[in-house]
Amino acid sequence: MSSARRILFRVAAIVLSILIILAILEIIAYLALHKKWPRKPPIPTNEWVVMTGRGRRLKPNLDFTQWFVVSNRVIHFQTNSLGFRGREIALKKTPGVSRILILGDSITLSAFLPENEVYPALVEKILSRTQPVQVINGGVFDVGLKEEIYLLKDPGLKLDPDLAVIGFYLNDSRPPWGFENEYYRLPPWLTQLSKTIEQYSYLYKWIWKRFLVSHFLGPNAAARLDWREDYLKGDWRTDKAAYQKVIQEASMDFGAAWQEDSWKTIYSGLDELQSLARKNRFKLAVLIFPVGIQVKSEAADDYPQQKMKNYCAQTQIPCLDLLPVLREHKAEDIYFDHCHLNTLGHRIIAPSIAGFLENSGLLPAASGQK
Repeated sequence: MSSARRILFRVAAIVLSILIILAILEIIAYLALHKKWPRKPPIPTNEWVVMTGRGRRLKPNLDFTQWFVVSNRVIHFQTNSLGFRGREIALKKTPGVSRILILGDSITLSAFLPENEVYPALVEKILSRTQPVQVINGGVFDVGLKEEIYLLKDPGLKLDPDLAVIGFYLNDSRPPWGFENEYYRLPPWLTQLSKTIEQYSYLYKWIWKRFLVSHFLGPNAAARLDWREDYLKGDWRTDKAAYQKVIQEASMDFGAAWQEDSWKTIYSGLDELQSLARKNRFKLAVLIFPVGIQVKSEAADDYPQQKMKNYCAQTQIPCLDLLPVLREHKAEDIYFDHCHLNTLGHRIIAPSIAGFLENSGLLPAASGQK
């Protein structure tokens, strides 16, 4: 055997040994973690999301059909040339038609449901019974108030909206994994590759959560989703102490809304939005989406909603708290998970939102003039 062939053989033997060891470790990781970390089929977000210096955006002109694990449904999903969900939108408004732009996160986007089952489309259908109106879904998953402001500035203002509505969720002071321009100290393509590998490998996910994530995301970053274990136990439904524990554990997600410091960010964002509204002559409103444990728990805790409503009252921003509406249906199946509404949940909130917009003097005159 020649020297080159011996070297090649040894390299191949080493590679094979490494692969066998990794396979064994992967099996061990699966047995240890598959119940704690249910495997989810990969969603190719790298194919329909672009990372920018101003946060993640939906790619424009998308048109695809995909199965979503959240809803267990095959959904047709499309975006227009501005990167908003739905049909193409002419920049110039149709005279006499009110234009409403709703900005928000994955709750507003609800990519895992057909467009016509999500609250922006349902609100448009209800309002259109009495006046011409166009409602645009400007939701993008895993964004916060800061990124929603960027979306309003560009491309939102190009649409010259009569009304901008913020679909506020309790982690909007900081999305659970941070704003994209603060994400890992890695290139966006490598970040996305890492997330994709996590969907396939329990071993990689364990290594990432326990060692790498703390380096790239900072102290305690690996604990950002640790609230899920206590959430799944369900004790928070009747035990106030268990409820408070989930809130505290979710301090880097929806629990941020119970932390005073997060409201400085929120209030600053609302001030900027109000300034934009005055400068560009559109009206502004806020919808407050609760986390599911607020709806389902007997604790009847509305601390974040009170904080938001008080500030909105001081600054004269019309605001709708959706917690009471959803608590009326707490015994019904209205959520896919801890925060994402299913079809019934969207149907429940849509009439309340439409009534709020009509009764708060937010819609312009039928002439379409601001």
